[in-house]
Amino acid sequence: MNRKSVRLATAVVVSAGLLAGATACGAGKGDANSSAPKAPPKATLNQINPVDPASLRQGGTLNFPVDEYATQWNSLNAASQNTVAVTTTMAPLLPALFHSTPDNKRTPNPDYLSKVATAVKHGRQVTTYVINPRARWSDGTPITWKDFRADWQAQNGRNPEYTPVSTSGYEQIASVAQGSDARQVVVTYATPFSEWQTLFSPLYPASQIDTPGKFDTSYKNRIPVTAGPFKVSRMDPTTKVVSEVRDPHWWGSKPVLDGINFRTLDAASTPGAFASGEIDVEDIGPDVAAYKQAQKVPHTSIRVAGAPNLRQMVVNGRSPLLKDVRVRRALFTALDRQAIGKADLNGLPFPAKPLDNHFLVNNDVAYRDNAGSLGRYDPAGAGRQLDAAGWRMQGGVREKDGKPLELTLTIPSGTPIAANEAQLFTAMLKNVGVKLDTKVKPSDDFFNDVSAGKFDLTLFSGIGSVPFFPLTNGAATFVSPKHGNIGQNYARIGTAAIDADMHKAGTEVDHAAYLADLDAADAGLWKLAADLPLYQRPQIVAAKSDVANYGAFGFQDTDWTRIGFTG
Repeated sequence: MNRKSVRLATAVVVSAGLLAGATACGAGKGDANSSAPKAPPKATLNQINPVDPASLRQGGTLNFPVDEYATQWNSLNAASQNTVAVTTTMAPLLPALFHSTPDNKRTPNPDYLSKVATAVKHGRQVTTYVINPRARWSDGTPITWKDFRADWQAQNGRNPEYTPVSTSGYEQIASVAQGSDARQVVVTYATPFSEWQTLFSPLYPASQIDTPGKFDTSYKNRIPVTAGPFKVSRMDPTTKVVSEVRDPHWWGSKPVLDGINFRTLDAASTPGAFASGEIDVEDIGPDVAAYKQAQKVPHTSIRVAGAPNLRQMVVNGRSPLLKDVRVRRALFTALDRQAIGKADLNGLPFPAKPLDNHFLVNNDVAYRDNAGSLGRYDPAGAGRQLDAAGWRMQGGVREKDGKPLELTLTIPSGTPIAANEAQLFTAMLKNVGVKLDTKVKPSDDFFNDVSAGKFDLTLFSGIGSVPFFPLTNGAATFVSPKHGNIGQNYARIGTAAIDADMHKAGTEVDHAAYLADLDAADAGLWKLAADLPLYQRPQIVAAKSDVANYGAFGFQDTDWTRIGFTG
């Protein structure tokens, strides 16, 4: 599982984790006129309106907003960009091997696993999965060890023809083999992998991804094979709606809902759609206007929790004007993150506090500030960095070799917060002699430009996968691009030292050593100055009051079979 990108306002990246001791969840209702709390919500609680599914009204359709209608529905493929829209739409359709609790403890998902165990045998870590004998793909074939092998081969980085989002963890596996029968999977690691529970979720069928060609095309513009409580009933690229209904062949607990409609809406349209009843839930995140509007909608519940979500600026390290690390570092210290956070979150029941770690959010017990001087607002220091890089002030804009220091900030359309932040960035960078132009791309096309490197700076939101693992969530974002595949490293640069620290963290069996390696990698990322964390993104969800078992989950996973309506 990896960090997911979402076109909500700006920033991205995830953080906080179980291995790092994350216990960030919970929160209470917020009043737009009350002062925000000084610290992110702690506790082990979240707000999802928990109700026994047996007590809910059976049936009904949940109308759920997503921010894009994708073309690549294989979320393991780099072309999917691992967006929230893709992973959310696919979640009710595919196997996830573990559940997570609000305090980020994990348990095997009995719908797919009868048993799982990991141990060291003959000096090597070996994980054995026993697949639920009832688990089957929608085409009728059983889920077997061959599916695990195909997913591993597509993501282990050994065949450059495969283009996975990330190879983290999979590259450390030596073999995936059949155990006592086809339903037993034996995974042997060449080196230990501390976050092993993150692997093989979601699981895709071998029949659809066991060659590079299939990996790229089987789920392009279609969803051919599934294995979840729901199945696809209709995909409409015109209305941009994916409709899912109960799968009658599902072997687990019967879903409460008859179906789910995933409707594509941009951030500007979502509040109105929620107010009019077109959708039943709304991810408000850091959108103050949407928060205030949702509070006025009758029969609405505002649900808040701390989660492994954050906001971030990404610098294109391959852009000609940004190849010099001194320029990138100058941008970091020229931006007042405290002011940006306050402007974004003013009026929300969540604190505005700069995030000084790429892997862990503020309320993680293992969180550490590794930013050093690069985390401090210092426009004078930024000016000195630019001077040292040869950029001299000329009439308000710095120049070098007769060329102005003029950058482009690319943001998605329909995102008022991004537009507001663009104004803040423009003013702050102007103070140090950097001219910033804003380029607004259609929401559906935004990440195509980002993935292709057609930007200097960009802002977007990132949502951490749950169960949450800080290294696995971050690795795809920070690892050096290989074979032309950037994965989710939209900054397009990295270092061997950072890669080595992340790899070492993944092999640690000692928790303290694991955290030390994460800190070392984080310190390296600050020096590289390619990804600037802004703040922990609040998880604020508006839901119709009768929506049960859905809302602000924090570190808990979503069980789509339990969601329903009380009335």
